[in-house]
Amino acid sequence: REVRASVGAGFLYPLLGEMRTMPGLPTDPAGAHMDIDEKGNITGLF
Repeated sequence: REVRASVGAGFLYPLLGEMRTMPGLPTDPAGAHMDIDEKGNITGLF
């Protein structure tokens, strides 16, 4: 049994048994910089 802190989100969560966790999103997700211009071109991709 274990308790982990999600410091960025500001909460604690318990792990009860065998469980895999996934990392969260970064503070500045890449999707926030994607857009489609007036010609239909996608901008802001990696």
